Amino acid sequence: MTDLRETGRQATGSAPAAAPDLWQLRFTGPRRLVDTAEPLFDAALSVARVRAGDEPETWTLEALFDGEPVAPPFEAGLAVAARAIGAPAPAVSVERVEQRDWLAENQAGLTGITVGRFRILPEHRSHESTPPHLVRLLVDAGPAFGSGRHETTQGCLRLLEEIAREGRPRRILDLGAGSGILALAAAQLWKRPVVATDVDPVAVRTTRRNAKRNRCLPRIDARSGGGLDPVLRDRRFDLVMANILAGPLAELAPAMRRAVAPRGRLILSGILSGQENRVLCRFRAAGFRLERRLVKGSWSSYRLTIR
Repeated sequence: MTDLRETGRQATGSAPAAAPDLWQLRFTGPRRLVDTAEPLFDAALSVARVRAGDEPETWTLEALFDGEPVAPPFEAGLAVAARAIGAPAPAVSVERVEQRDWLAENQAGLTGITVGRFRILPEHRSHESTPPHLVRLLVDAGPAFGSGRHETTQGCLRLLEEIAREGRPRRILDLGAGSGILALAAAQLWKRPVVATDVDPVAVRTTRRNAKRNRCLPRIDARSGGGLDPVLRDRRFDLVMANILAGPLAELAPAMRRAVAPRGRLILSGILSGQENRVLCRFRAAGFRLERRLVKGSWSSYRLTIR
């Protein structure tokens, strides 16, 4: 997962990929419209939602594309979504994005943050001391998702902390690991081995680098592959963490039931408020029971167990 959701990533191979031709499509409207319309932008490199000014129910959606997007199909889809909720169709703007090294600029300005028991530091802040009661995590997300600043990551870390008060899971899976931040948190919290998977080989390499930074590489088994394919031959897990997107989560519900051990726990995140019913209905139908729901901003995180 990326902040926010997927960034354009350099292709693997012998030659570096050409710099993307970045374009931004944006519109502003009621929060319900932004929630409803987000699936229209599945082809975007990234989708960000920000509050517009001081109005709590007015939001702006910004979608980043490699190449100029054709506006009319998006305008038509937004018009249909707006009519469905009784709102006016929003104006859509499309503009080319100035080529800058956004990743380097953003990382240079990052400082450490504390989320519950976890103290998360970018590598250039590794000299900072960490209070002994906190779990220290050195994380450089690079092009992968998971700097610790997104609401979904923070919700998962909070739920991990709650589970730690109740026991110590032995077999742990971080599905869609991104930077590996959740896998690192679990490995450092319980000193247990963790399987971390991601469909993107860049994210798998980032996870391994972060595990090395945190001196827990022997406990992190980072694998490349989509969904649960990388762990099909593994025994069931006592804890599965999946901070990805609502659509893939809903599709994975039946397979998740087979991956989680009896009395095991499942942490889900990456779910917007307008997507909750769909995801929860699928997991309830698969045999899961909701134990805990955390809401941060527009995002929800869940702790579930098998009924």
